[in-house]
Amino acid sequence: MVRLRLRQAVHGLVLCAVAATTLSCAAAESTSGTDDPAVVVGPDAVARDQLLAIGRDLELRGEARSDAVVLNGDARIDGAVQGDVIVLGGDVELGPSARLGGDVFVLGGRVNAESGAAVEGRTVAYPSAPSSLVVLTEGPVLGQAALSPTVALLNLALLSAWLLVTLVLVAGFDPALTATAQSVLERPFRNFFAGLVAVLAVALAFAVLTAVAPALVGVPLLAVCGVAILVCKLWGTVAVFLAVGARLLPGRLGLAGRPLAAALCGLLALGLVKMAPYVGGWTWTIVTCVGIGAALDSRLGRRDPWFA
Repeated sequence: MVRLRLRQAVHGLVLCAVAATTLSCAAAESTSGTDDPAVVVGPDAVARDQLLAIGRDLELRGEARSDAVVLNGDARIDGAVQGDVIVLGGDVELGPSARLGGDVFVLGGRVNAESGAAVEGRTVAYPSAPSSLVVLTEGPVLGQAALSPTVALLNLALLSAWLLVTLVLVAGFDPALTATAQSVLERPFRNFFAGLVAVLAVALAFAVLTAVAPALVGVPLLAVCGVAILVCKLWGTVAVFLAVGARLLPGRLGLAGRPLAAALCGLLALGLVKMAPYVGGWTWTIVTCVGIGAALDSRLGRRDPWFA
Protein backbone atom coordinates (compact mmCIF):
# COMPACT_ATOMS: atom_id res chain seq x y z
CA MET A 1 0.00 0.00 0.00
CA VAL A 2 2.81 2.43 0.89
CA ARG A 3 4.63 1.59 -2.33
CA LEU A 4 1.46 2.11 -4.38
CA ARG A 5 0.78 5.50 -2.78
CA LEU A 6 4.38 6.54 -3.31
CA ARG A 7 4.21 5.53 -6.96
CA GLN A 8 0.99 7.49 -7.41
CA ALA A 9 2.53 10.53 -5.72
CA VAL A 10 5.60 10.36 -7.94
CA HIS A 11 3.47 10.00 -11.05
CA GLY A 12 1.37 12.97 -9.95
CA LEU A 13 4.48 15.06 -9.36
CA VAL A 14 5.83 14.19 -12.79
CA LEU A 15 2.52 15.06 -14.46
CA CYS A 16 2.34 18.39 -12.61
CA ALA A 17 5.88 19.25 -13.57
CA VAL A 18 5.30 18.31 -17.21
CA ALA A 19 2.22 20.48 -17.19
CA ALA A 20 4.23 23.32 -15.68
CA THR A 21 6.84 22.87 -18.38
CA THR A 22 4.19 23.00 -21.08
CA LEU A 23 2.61 26.15 -19.61
CA SER A 24 5.99 27.83 -19.21
CA CYS A 25 7.00 27.02 -22.78
CA ALA A 26 3.64 28.18 -24.08
CA ALA A 27 3.97 31.43 -22.18
CA ALA A 28 7.49 31.93 -23.50
CA GLU A 29 6.43 31.19 -27.06
CA SER A 30 3.47 33.53 -26.86
CA THR A 31 5.72 36.23 -25.46
CA SER A 32 8.32 35.80 -28.19
CA GLY A 33 5.70 35.46 -30.87
CA THR A 34 4.11 38.85 -30.21
CA ASP A 35 5.63 42.15 -31.18
CA ASP A 36 6.17 43.47 -27.67
CA PRO A 37 7.24 47.11 -27.55
CA ALA A 38 10.90 47.63 -26.87
CA VAL A 39 12.22 49.25 -23.71
CA VAL A 40 13.12 52.72 -24.98
CA VAL A 41 15.29 55.33 -23.28
CA GLY A 42 14.93 58.55 -25.23
CA PRO A 43 17.72 61.02 -26.10
CA ASP A 44 17.06 63.29 -23.12
CA ALA A 45 16.21 60.53 -20.61
CA VAL A 46 18.48 59.34 -17.78
CA ALA A 47 18.08 55.84 -16.25
CA ARG A 48 19.58 55.95 -12.76
CA ASP A 49 18.89 52.31 -11.87
CA GLN A 50 19.65 49.10 -13.71
CA LEU A 51 17.86 48.68 -17.03
CA LEU A 52 16.23 45.29 -17.69
CA ALA A 53 14.40 44.02 -20.75
CA ILE A 54 12.99 40.45 -20.72
CA GLY A 55 11.64 39.01 -23.96
CA ARG A 56 11.91 42.35 -25.76
CA ASP A 57 14.52 44.67 -27.23
CA LEU A 58 16.28 47.58 -25.59
CA GLU A 59 16.76 50.88 -27.43
CA LEU A 60 18.94 53.33 -25.54
CA ARG A 61 19.54 56.78 -26.96
CA GLY A 62 19.91 58.60 -23.66
CA GLU A 63 22.03 57.78 -20.61
CA ALA A 64 22.10 54.77 -18.29
CA ARG A 65 24.03 55.28 -15.06
CA SER A 66 24.04 51.60 -14.17
CA ASP A 67 24.02 48.30 -16.10
CA ALA A 68 21.84 47.46 -19.07
CA VAL A 69 20.63 43.83 -19.17
CA VAL A 70 18.60 42.13 -21.90
CA LEU A 71 17.25 38.57 -21.70
CA ASN A 72 16.01 37.01 -24.96
CA GLY A 73 16.18 40.22 -26.96
CA ASP A 74 18.51 42.61 -28.79
CA ALA A 75 20.12 45.79 -27.54
CA ARG A 76 20.61 48.91 -29.66
CA ILE A 77 22.86 51.44 -27.92
CA ASP A 78 23.13 54.97 -29.31
CA GLY A 79 23.74 56.70 -25.99
CA ALA A 80 25.91 56.36 -22.89
CA VAL A 81 26.06 53.44 -20.45
CA GLN A 82 28.22 53.89 -17.37
CA GLY A 83 27.97 50.23 -16.32
CA ASP A 84 28.08 46.95 -18.21
CA VAL A 85 25.93 45.80 -21.11
CA ILE A 86 24.83 42.16 -20.67
CA VAL A 87 22.75 40.42 -23.33
CA LEU A 88 21.69 36.78 -23.01
CA GLY A 89 20.10 35.33 -26.14
CA GLY A 90 20.40 38.31 -28.49
CA ASP A 91 22.69 40.71 -30.35
CA VAL A 92 24.19 44.07 -29.43
CA GLU A 93 24.25 46.94 -31.92
CA LEU A 94 26.50 49.86 -30.98
CA GLY A 95 25.77 53.03 -32.90
CA PRO A 96 28.38 55.67 -33.75
CA SER A 97 27.42 57.74 -30.70
CA ALA A 98 27.56 54.81 -28.23
CA ARG A 99 29.76 55.41 -25.16
CA LEU A 100 30.18 52.46 -22.80
CA GLY A 101 32.09 52.78 -19.54
CA GLY A 102 32.03 49.07 -18.67
CA ASP A 103 32.18 45.70 -20.39
CA VAL A 104 30.01 44.18 -23.09
CA PHE A 105 29.10 40.53 -22.46
CA VAL A 106 26.94 38.61 -24.94
CA LEU A 107 25.91 34.96 -24.59
CA GLY A 108 24.12 33.51 -27.59
CA GLY A 109 24.55 36.54 -29.86
CA ARG A 110 26.98 38.90 -31.56
CA VAL A 111 28.34 42.41 -31.07
CA ASN A 112 28.20 44.79 -34.04
CA ALA A 113 29.89 48.15 -33.45
CA GLU A 114 29.68 50.97 -35.96
CA SER A 115 32.51 53.41 -36.57
CA GLY A 116 32.78 55.89 -33.71
CA ALA A 117 31.43 53.62 -30.94
CA ALA A 118 33.63 53.62 -27.81
CA VAL A 119 33.85 50.80 -25.25
CA GLU A 120 36.21 51.35 -22.32
CA GLY A 121 35.95 47.79 -20.99
CA ARG A 122 36.18 44.38 -22.61
CA THR A 123 33.93 43.00 -25.32
CA VAL A 124 33.16 39.29 -24.98
CA ALA A 125 30.68 37.40 -27.16
CA TYR A 126 29.80 33.68 -27.41
CA PRO A 127 27.45 33.46 -30.42
CA SER A 128 27.16 29.66 -30.43
CA ALA A 129 26.17 29.29 -26.77
CA PRO A 130 22.82 27.45 -26.53
CA SER A 131 19.94 29.12 -24.73
CA SER A 132 19.73 26.18 -22.30
CA LEU A 133 22.97 27.41 -20.75
CA VAL A 134 21.31 30.75 -20.08
CA VAL A 135 18.42 29.01 -18.31
CA LEU A 136 20.58 26.73 -16.19
CA THR A 137 23.02 29.41 -15.04
CA GLU A 138 20.34 30.55 -12.54
CA GLY A 139 22.00 33.84 -11.81
CA PRO A 140 20.31 36.56 -9.78
CA VAL A 141 16.96 37.75 -11.06
CA LEU A 142 18.39 40.87 -12.62
CA GLY A 143 16.73 43.99 -11.29
CA GLN A 144 13.35 42.36 -10.69
CA ALA A 145 11.29 42.80 -7.56
CA ALA A 146 11.14 39.68 -5.39
CA LEU A 147 7.34 39.41 -5.73
CA SER A 148 7.28 40.11 -9.47
CA PRO A 149 5.23 37.68 -11.64
CA THR A 150 8.23 37.56 -13.99
CA VAL A 151 10.35 36.12 -11.18
CA ALA A 152 7.75 33.43 -10.49
CA LEU A 153 7.60 32.50 -14.18
CA LEU A 154 11.37 32.31 -14.47
CA ASN A 155 11.59 30.16 -11.34
CA LEU A 156 8.88 27.86 -12.67
CA ALA A 157 10.72 27.47 -15.98
CA LEU A 158 13.97 26.70 -14.15
CA LEU A 159 12.31 24.10 -11.94
CA SER A 160 10.79 22.48 -15.01
CA ALA A 161 14.22 22.28 -16.61
CA TRP A 162 15.62 20.80 -13.42
CA LEU A 163 12.92 18.13 -13.47
CA LEU A 164 14.04 16.97 -16.91
CA VAL A 165 17.70 16.98 -15.86
CA THR A 166 16.84 14.99 -12.72
CA LEU A 167 14.93 12.34 -14.65
CA VAL A 168 17.78 11.88 -17.14
CA LEU A 169 20.60 11.74 -14.59
CA VAL A 170 18.86 9.45 -12.10
CA ALA A 171 17.75 7.07 -14.87
CA GLY A 172 21.19 6.88 -16.48
CA PHE A 173 23.67 7.26 -13.62
CA ASP A 174 21.93 5.96 -10.51
CA PRO A 175 24.88 4.32 -8.63
CA ALA A 176 27.35 7.13 -9.32
CA LEU A 177 24.80 9.82 -8.48
CA THR A 178 23.98 8.03 -5.24
CA ALA A 179 27.69 8.12 -4.31
CA THR A 180 27.72 11.90 -4.82
CA ALA A 181 24.54 12.26 -2.74
CA GLN A 182 26.25 10.31 0.01
CA SER A 183 29.08 12.85 -0.07
CA VAL A 184 26.50 15.62 0.34
CA LEU A 185 25.09 13.91 3.43
CA GLU A 186 28.49 13.19 4.98
CA ARG A 187 30.40 16.43 4.24
CA PRO A 188 27.99 19.29 3.44
CA PHE A 189 30.13 22.12 4.86
CA ARG A 190 33.32 20.89 3.26
CA ASN A 191 31.53 20.55 -0.07
CA PHE A 192 30.09 24.06 0.24
CA PHE A 193 33.49 25.67 0.66
CA ALA A 194 35.01 23.48 -2.07
CA GLY A 195 32.23 24.49 -4.46
CA LEU A 196 32.58 28.16 -3.56
CA VAL A 197 36.32 28.05 -4.22
CA ALA A 198 35.72 26.26 -7.54
CA VAL A 199 33.20 28.89 -8.69
CA LEU A 200 35.55 31.73 -7.74
CA ALA A 201 38.46 29.99 -9.48
CA VAL A 202 36.48 29.59 -12.70
CA ALA A 203 35.36 33.23 -12.55
CA LEU A 204 38.97 34.31 -12.09
CA ALA A 205 40.06 32.07 -14.96
CA PHE A 206 37.41 33.65 -17.20
CA ALA A 207 38.62 37.15 -16.30
CA VAL A 208 42.31 36.32 -16.81
CA LEU A 209 41.86 34.37 -20.04
CA THR A 210 39.59 37.02 -21.52
CA ALA A 211 42.05 39.79 -20.64
CA VAL A 212 45.41 38.28 -21.58
CA ALA A 213 45.06 35.06 -23.56
CA PRO A 214 44.86 35.23 -27.37
CA ALA A 215 41.51 34.32 -28.87
CA LEU A 216 42.93 31.15 -30.44
CA VAL A 217 43.94 29.87 -26.99
CA GLY A 218 41.58 31.68 -24.64
CA VAL A 219 38.26 30.76 -26.28
CA PRO A 220 38.82 26.95 -26.18
CA LEU A 221 40.01 27.15 -22.58
CA LEU A 222 37.01 29.25 -21.61
CA ALA A 223 34.74 26.70 -23.29
CA VAL A 224 36.38 23.84 -21.38
CA CYS A 225 36.05 25.71 -18.05
CA GLY A 226 32.43 26.57 -18.76
CA VAL A 227 31.44 23.03 -19.73
CA ALA A 228 33.27 21.56 -16.72
CA ILE A 229 31.60 23.82 -14.17
CA LEU A 230 28.19 23.30 -15.84
CA VAL A 231 28.56 19.50 -15.69
CA CYS A 232 29.53 19.70 -12.01
CA LYS A 233 26.59 22.01 -11.32
CA LEU A 234 24.04 19.75 -13.01
CA TRP A 235 25.41 16.58 -11.47
CA GLY A 236 25.91 18.01 -7.99
CA THR A 237 22.57 19.81 -7.79
CA VAL A 238 20.65 16.65 -8.66
CA ALA A 239 22.73 14.85 -6.02
CA VAL A 240 21.59 17.49 -3.50
CA PHE A 241 17.97 16.78 -4.53
CA LEU A 242 18.63 13.11 -3.88
CA ALA A 243 20.24 13.79 -0.50
CA VAL A 244 17.44 16.11 0.68
CA GLY A 245 14.80 13.62 -0.46
CA ALA A 246 16.59 10.81 1.36
CA ARG A 247 16.32 12.83 4.59
CA LEU A 248 12.63 13.52 4.08
CA LEU A 249 11.48 10.04 3.06
CA PRO A 250 11.47 6.95 5.30
CA GLY A 251 14.79 5.10 5.50
CA ARG A 252 14.02 2.23 3.13
CA LEU A 253 12.74 4.66 0.50
CA GLY A 254 15.92 6.76 0.52
CA LEU A 255 19.14 6.43 -1.45
CA ALA A 256 19.20 2.65 -1.71
CA GLY A 257 15.47 2.00 -2.03
CA ARG A 258 13.91 4.53 -4.41
CA PRO A 259 16.49 7.07 -5.64
CA LEU A 260 14.11 8.58 -8.20
CA ALA A 261 11.44 9.12 -5.56
CA ALA A 262 14.03 10.68 -3.25
CA ALA A 263 15.34 12.97 -5.99
CA LEU A 264 11.84 14.15 -6.94
CA CYS A 265 10.95 14.69 -3.29
CA GLY A 266 14.09 16.78 -2.81
CA LEU A 267 13.38 18.77 -5.97
CA LEU A 268 9.84 19.47 -4.79
CA ALA A 269 11.04 20.61 -1.35
CA LEU A 270 13.77 22.87 -2.69
CA GLY A 271 11.45 24.08 -5.44
CA LEU A 272 8.99 25.34 -2.85
CA VAL A 273 11.86 27.13 -1.11
CA LYS A 274 12.98 28.61 -4.42
CA MET A 275 9.58 30.22 -4.96
CA ALA A 276 9.89 32.03 -1.62
CA PRO A 277 11.01 35.68 -1.96
CA TYR A 278 14.54 36.52 -0.83
CA VAL A 279 15.14 33.16 0.88
CA GLY A 280 14.92 31.12 -2.31
CA GLY A 281 17.80 32.80 -4.12
CA TRP A 282 20.22 32.44 -1.22
CA THR A 283 19.18 28.84 -0.57
CA TRP A 284 19.79 27.81 -4.18
CA THR A 285 23.13 29.60 -4.19
CA ILE A 286 24.12 27.39 -1.25
CA VAL A 287 22.72 24.34 -3.06
CA THR A 288 24.82 25.17 -6.11
CA CYS A 289 28.03 25.47 -4.09
CA VAL A 290 27.36 22.27 -2.15
CA GLY A 291 26.51 20.40 -5.34
CA ILE A 292 29.63 21.52 -7.22
CA GLY A 293 31.79 20.68 -4.22
CA ALA A 294 30.21 17.23 -3.88
CA ALA A 295 30.66 16.53 -7.59
CA LEU A 296 34.36 17.37 -7.27
CA ASP A 297 34.74 15.50 -3.98
CA SER A 298 33.17 12.30 -5.32
CA ARG A 299 34.77 12.63 -8.79
CA LEU A 300 31.27 12.54 -10.28
CA GLY A 301 30.51 9.45 -8.23
CA ARG A 302 33.51 7.42 -9.33
CA ARG A 303 35.58 7.91 -6.16
CA ASP A 304 38.70 7.55 -8.32
CA PRO A 305 41.50 10.14 -8.62
CA TRP A 306 40.87 12.76 -11.29
CA PHE A 307 44.27 12.03 -12.80
CA ALA A 308 45.66 8.50 -12.48
